[in-house]
Amino acid sequence: MIEEEIKQLVIAQLNIEPEQYSEDLMAGDIPEWDSLAHVNLLMAVEKRFNIVFDVGDAIDIESAGDLIDAVKGSTQPPS
Repeated sequence: MIEEEIKQLVIAQLNIEPEQYSEDLMAGDIPEWDSLAHVNLLMAVEKRFNIVFDVGDAIDIESAGDLIDAVKGSTQPPS
């Protein structure tokens, strides 16, 4: 399930407690989510889901929910 995998990546990459996570969690909400952490999180998500975010997507991702939506939008269903 994409949501659960994103949750685990966010928790691991930002080194936060699971209780701190929500899909509404935004980059400015916690000090752990700085610009470097943002890049590292995006790279971890790209690697895990074998996708590449374009620059526009990367700029638009401001919350965990945005990240989930971006992954869902980038994932192609099996043919």
